[in-house]
Amino acid sequence: MSLLRQLGLRPLTPAQALYLRPATRCYSDWRSETASKWKSPEEIEQARHWIETFKVEDIPKKACTVKCSASSGPGGQNVNRLSTKATLHLDLGSKAETFLPDYILRKVRENSRHLTRNDEIVIQADGSRMQSENVEEVYHRLHKIIVSCVSKDVPGVTSAEKKKRVAQLQKQDANLRKKLKTMQKSKKDSRRNRRDND
Repeated sequence: MSLLRQLGLRPLTPAQALYLRPATRCYSDWRSETASKWKSPEEIEQARHWIETFKVEDIPKKACTVKCSASSGPGGQNVNRLSTKATLHLDLGSKAETFLPDYILRKVRENSRHLTRNDEIVIQADGSRMQSENVEEVYHRLHKIIVSCVSKDVPGVTSAEKKKRVAQLQKQDANLRKKLKTMQKSKKDSRRNRRDND
């Protein structure tokens, strides 16, 4: 009977082993790569605090240019008569510096897919019949984009419970290895004893 079956474990197939190893390596590479994108651990802490405290209301209306135009969204003939679609332009060069710190602007420039060649973010909304709702929606989308650009590179904080759980799993793993080694040793010792008796 195999050692793994005695312990009640099934061996991994070669395909499973190959599947599991690169994922672990990729995750650890991602963590170190993400942490290296920041200048210091203090900057990471500042970014975490900024993400928690930054609200839609913190975006000054003067920093953004909102233009309204005819919409192709819902509303029937209303879309032909009124300018309900809202298009927001945020210039990251001059206007965004008034309310976004340098490290946040750097992350927005690195990670935003809404960035144009003119170094501005352009967002549109035409989901509602009312112009005011579309303008509000554009600001909510801008907030969401900025926060997601920053949080993409902020590594998570490990809670005390998770650290304790990891320590327990490591201890269990060490005990299992020790048990496997002692079983292997006893098997080899029994073989030696048989040879000596012959």
